[in-house]
Amino acid sequence: MNRGEVPGPGGAATVLNRHSAGRGGENGAEAAGAQARQGLSARELEVMSLIAGGHTNGEIAAHLFLAEKTVKNHVRRIYSKLGVDSRPAAIAHWLASRAPTRRLMEGADRGPRPRYP
Repeated sequence: MNRGEVPGPGGAATVLNRHSAGRGGENGAEAAGAQARQGLSARELEVMSLIAGGHTNGEIAAHLFLAEKTVKNHVRRIYSKLGVDSRPAAIAHWLASRAPTRRLMEGADRGPRPRYP
């Protein structure tokens, strides 16, 4: 994987859509938990979400109405806080530290449950 590449196709649209919805795909409690776990500010969480979506610094700057130099500063601080030195490493760390995956309830593979009045 080259510097600046992101894993998986279609990831950019998913993350950008979640971010554009105003919550980054998380509810308030999950966002606060992610912030506390990673030590990122609210703005750094926004920037990291867009980085994980495969966006360039210029695209992020335009989306957040920031100067590209400001985005570069955010990216530098994010790398420092996450203990990484590249975009792919930051994305891998970000994806690995997200909320735990949800497990299906026992018996959920049996099909839809009947509705009771």
